[in-house]
Amino acid sequence: MAAVNLPGPMPSRAFAERHPGLLALGGHPAVDMPSHVVEAAALAAARPTYAPTRGLPTLREAIAEHMSLELRRPVDPEREVLVTLGGMQGLYLAALIFGARSVTHAPGFFFPQIVAAAGGSCIVTGGADGAPDWTAFAAAIAAETTLAIVNTPVNPVGYAFRASDLDAVADALSGCDALLLSDEAYAGLLYDGLRHTSPASHPALAARTVVLRSFSKTHAMAAWRVGFAVGPAHAIEAMAGSLQWQALAIDGVAQAAALAALRGPQGWIEAAIAELGAMRPRAIAAANATGIMYAELPEGCAFIWAALDGDEEDWSERLARRHGITALPGRHFAAATPHLRIPFGGRRDAREALLEQLALLGSESPGSCPPSAGR
Repeated sequence: MAAVNLPGPMPSRAFAERHPGLLALGGHPAVDMPSHVVEAAALAAARPTYAPTRGLPTLREAIAEHMSLELRRPVDPEREVLVTLGGMQGLYLAALIFGARSVTHAPGFFFPQIVAAAGGSCIVTGGADGAPDWTAFAAAIAAETTLAIVNTPVNPVGYAFRASDLDAVADALSGCDALLLSDEAYAGLLYDGLRHTSPASHPALAARTVVLRSFSKTHAMAAWRVGFAVGPAHAIEAMAGSLQWQALAIDGVAQAAALAALRGPQGWIEAAIAELGAMRPRAIAAANATGIMYAELPEGCAFIWAALDGDEEDWSERLARRHGITALPGRHFAAATPHLRIPFGGRRDAREALLEQLALLGSESPGSCPPSAGR
């Protein structure tokens, strides 16, 4: 029997398993579900049925309406929408089918690891904070590239794409036939009045872009595991074909809850996101006050992305063991210099505990962050 090369564990999951006493923080809102979501789930649970492979028609219609308004073009709920098991399944399906030769920018989410798990290869370009290095990204694109992966707002950096970024991506892909995969899990978590700009809204990219979104972040529904893909019919058909053999369909009860969350009152989630917005400057200030980290205000997401002077692995372990802080080393995100990614989302008590522990860390490590730490 031939040997099988199994992928390694997801870094964030492996970290949590190694440190069971971590604060209950995450990169997304954490709130009790409102009554209309709970009631919709309960009603669906009372008379459960198999959902279609592509998702409940009513949920696909709601997603298509939402995306049509955002992209300012019609989205076909029958042919261009697929409901997935969270955003992660959408990533994996796209990598499995289209990711033989992929390119992505960095620092970024675990895209190279996902592509490797699906059997493909991935070139990673960049490594600095802020806007991706589109010159390097374009240089890595070749005629044989099958999948280009972008991420906005960028996890872990928190940078949100502008129109100029979309132009740069369009220029980079102009000489190849690669599919563009746009991970937009944090589309709803932007601050300071910034508006999300999807590559699928760009005239030169619309026909080749698969957008991935997640209810985990936009509606605090991480435990429900519902996401969706919107893209060209041929890509959605291929992804649906693979999903059918993986899982047949996504949980209909969770889909009913997601539909209620998307179509119902939005005040509850807007309040939760506003709380994260208020937490953001406090978390960044607390990180900078430690004297070992330097972080700037993220434009989106819910992470402190901190440069530091010293060994990121050592600091990651120390923060976890002594302070219960989830501080993933920057190498997992292809950072070019030492960094830590620290989530500041979660319930209020966990967020306040994070600030307390960062203050304690600061009292243990006096001094200011040196210029070499990435200011």
